[in-house]
Amino acid sequence: MRYLIVIALLCTWATTPASAQSTLPSRTQGISSWVAFERTWANVSSYSATVAIFEREGLQVQSSVLDYTFHKPSSATVHFIAGKNKGVTVVWDGGNTVVAHRGSGLFGLFTKTFALHDPEVTTVRGSSIDQLSFAAMLAHLQATPGTVTQAPSVPILGIPTETVTLVATSPIADTGLTSESIEFAIPMGLPLRILGYEGATIVRQIDFSNIELQP
Repeated sequence: MRYLIVIALLCTWATTPASAQSTLPSRTQGISSWVAFERTWANVSSYSATVAIFEREGLQVQSSVLDYTFHKPSSATVHFIAGKNKGVTVVWDGGNTVVAHRGSGLFGLFTKTFALHDPEVTTVRGSSIDQLSFAAMLAHLQATPGTVTQAPSVPILGIPTETVTLVATSPIADTGLTSESIEFAIPMGLPLRILGYEGATIVRQIDFSNIELQP
């Protein structure tokens, strides 16, 4: 199935009162959009998407757009189509390293191996290819101590959404983020946007479009 969703990289987001809450260990109790996400993810073997990323770390600001493909249990390919690594393809096989090459044809044969979290292949806030997958999102919300809430959200280009927000007990444990929100499409539970905050400031925004699921 294919979902064609064109989403602006930098958009506004309105906070609404929480309608459900859960804490460890039952992180998804009462969180209907998250349950829908888990159900959809359980029936997927692989997927691809266009991913637009905006991050801020201090005075550094970075924007990238990439084509992302993930295969269960843990392999992914990223091709950067905009940003500082434009033209680079990065491949991860689930281990502690990635292989990167630039271009195609003969030039694409020249590759280099990096550590998974080498600054050359991570965002300005230190995120790498393994943390962009839907599987990583599931694991992150389940593992990060804090309070999880669900609330109605504004539609994205006419698509109804719900927002699941994690307020971390310790921002240090959550890469310095005080809270994170995921906006899910209803009823499939597919994430359309992720927002990361330091206080009231958005320092991370990830938008997903052209999502294609394979059973």
